Amino acid sequence: MNKKLAVDLDSDGKSDFKIDFKTLAIVGGMIITMTMSYTSLKSEIEIAKTMPKIIIDQDDTKIMNQKMDYIIKELEKYEEQTNKRLESLEDKVYKK
Repeated sequence: MNKKLAVDLDSDGKSDFKIDFKTLAIVGGMIITMTMSYTSLKSEIEIAKTMPKIIIDQDDTKIMNQKMDYIIKELEKYEEQTNKRLESLEDKVYKK
């Protein structure tokens, strides 16, 4: 069952290369898979073109900035608490 297909590209009567059935089936499967993926992507792009565009308002960015400011403040508080705990542990360890 190790049959190979000899391919002659330049018509000189000698085979230029040989391909077995397994390799031929794998290449065919890859071509089919890529073609199906391409058509699926094209259809999804066409669907996306018909959808309404998302509009980002100034209010949305303002809310995100407020959230980020809050998170930064909370992290700064946590850092201060951690530094205080670290100092107290250092005092206990070194008995200052």
